[in-house]
Amino acid sequence: MVAKDMVWLRYLTFLLLLCGISFFPNSASAQAESDVQSYIKSGQYEQALELGRELKTADSLSLASEALARQIMLGESDAPQLRAKQARDLAQRALKLNPDHPNARLQYVVTDGFVARYTGDVAAWFKKLPQKSLEHIQAYRTDFPQEARGDALMGAWHLEIARKAGAENGEKWFGARIDYGKGFFEQALQRDPTDLIMRVNYAFAIIALSHEGAIKKSDLTRAKSILADLELEETSDDLSQKMFQKAKIAESLFEDPDALKDYVNAFLEGEPT
Repeated sequence: MVAKDMVWLRYLTFLLLLCGISFFPNSASAQAESDVQSYIKSGQYEQALELGRELKTADSLSLASEALARQIMLGESDAPQLRAKQARDLAQRALKLNPDHPNARLQYVVTDGFVARYTGDVAAWFKKLPQKSLEHIQAYRTDFPQEARGDALMGAWHLEIARKAGAENGEKWFGARIDYGKGFFEQALQRDPTDLIMRVNYAFAIIALSHEGAIKKSDLTRAKSILADLELEETSDDLSQKMFQKAKIAESLFEDPDALKDYVNAFLEGEPT
């Protein structure tokens, strides 16, 4: 009986190998995906994009999307509107392979937000892009309730619409409110007070809205405090290092409110800063 089982197992393994399937993990592919992660950590985003596309796995495609998203966030993309769409497409491809892939889900929400940001106000309104982005964020928060980034994304949605459309129109057209945005961001930072990217984005979003009546002097004090209290760990990746540098530039501009606001708005538009 044992001998027959062994013969059958060998035969099954032979058939699987003929079909390109193995019982054993593809160590070469795993190493290559690790290389994509290393490229991202060191800021070699084009290399990460190229290799991630080449591997065509859910992991690699989501990382390729993340590489583009980081370039856009840092103002290092030559064509942010086009790159945002490419990044979202890569996240979609990853989700077709694995609909529940955590990073693919996150990157889809992030890059979909970028696409909405770079679409003109009128076109975004007709296409209902802000509403669709909100639905994606809400779905992410529902499926990954443990992720503080879900709260931060919700906060960013409210504050970004207020920045782009104005507080009054943002609330009237889309239901976006500055107080809601602040609340969601504060909740995110309570859950993960060490996340440098969330902290910088929150502070910059507040500063960009400094002309709005809903932003008080205490809010700007809060933003300045967030930037002043940032700490950079020795193991920080390229994104964290560069975001830290941008935060310190912003902190140095608080004595010149117009220059400060121009700087953070340029950052939020994906321009070099």
